[in-house]
Amino acid sequence: MENKDTIFLQRIAYLVYGYQQQSLTETEQAELEVWLEAAPENRVFFDQLTDTAILQRRLQQYRHFDANAGWEIFRDRHYPAAAKGRFRPIYYRWAAAAAILLLLGTGIYLFQRSTTRPVHTVAVNTAPILPGSTKAVLTLADGSTMPLDSNANQVINQQGSIVKLNNGQLQYSVAQPGGAYSVNTLTTPRGGQFRLTLPDGTRVWLNAASAITYPTAFGQDKREVTVKGEAYFEVAGEPQRPFRVNTDHQTTIDVLGTSFNVNAYPDEQGIATTLIRGTVKVNNGHASRVLLPGQQARITRPDQIGIITHADTTAILAWKREAFYFHDADIPTVMRQLARWYDVNIVYAGNIPAKRFRGEIQRRLPLSDVLEGLETTGVHFRVKGRNIIVEP
Repeated sequence: MENKDTIFLQRIAYLVYGYQQQSLTETEQAELEVWLEAAPENRVFFDQLTDTAILQRRLQQYRHFDANAGWEIFRDRHYPAAAKGRFRPIYYRWAAAAAILLLLGTGIYLFQRSTTRPVHTVAVNTAPILPGSTKAVLTLADGSTMPLDSNANQVINQQGSIVKLNNGQLQYSVAQPGGAYSVNTLTTPRGGQFRLTLPDGTRVWLNAASAITYPTAFGQDKREVTVKGEAYFEVAGEPQRPFRVNTDHQTTIDVLGTSFNVNAYPDEQGIATTLIRGTVKVNNGHASRVLLPGQQARITRPDQIGIITHADTTAILAWKREAFYFHDADIPTVMRQLARWYDVNIVYAGNIPAKRFRGEIQRRLPLSDVLEGLETTGVHFRVKGRNIIVEP
């Protein structure tokens, strides 16, 4: 891209950002209006950028990017003809700008607070490591197991419920209220995710390397499940039947009807419960705290419950919308997420580099693309089989 094009795109980014912040002068506002009226595509692009708070946050990060390099990588990968000067329609330029501004597309626009170093090629000596997919294992009450994926559609007979597997989702419905029931467990492996609808209509998203144990029909006075790993709940509101989530760490979460995320991986530092909507009460046997929307309860010690008043819900729920979102994350935090989603092992050669990452990467990318993006910060990787070797 020519330098004048880069400057122009940066100017548009500045004007849109200024509009979001209500900081434009009259002259700048007029300049923005001229651009909006220049082409219908400009208005569409503007509406997309100003639609949500997530896009506003990404615009704030734009000034950290090398727009010139970002354009060239995006162009060469997705529209190679443009590199030869044969493809330069106006709308494509706005689409490319959107990819740069919003951290979309190739997923390599990560940055850190220190100066960015040159990109190094990820050393790969094996077949490409592909991202995870929709898959899980259903364990029935008698101990038998059934592999599940996104392709199979069937009806599974279970005591007390009718169970349907459809397009990567497992859905229970009560066959006879007050009847007998059994207990099932849905488990996702590393590199897997799955969705579940419980007998009461509660919806559950299960992240990689996670499990949920639940009855095939709930009783008349309570609803109770047990979670390992990470899950997002949208609980069906039934005040007469409180909903409880148990974890392996003696932590319980009591709910009436709400949306929240639970992260109880054994290799993370404690248990994190983040409330999106409604009300939950977190208990650890020694203390209890009631959360408000946007708050997170963290349990890192048996006798304490810490509260984060303004949790970064964009980062916390990124996995649910099939993305990694890092906000000042250290290397171990990043690599734990990659290990679970790509089913790989992480090996550190020497001291762990003191790097911090911010940015978003789509989870549908091959691992090599993700590592390439991380290498823009000066960290180096070698891929050996399913081992990712992290080097200073």
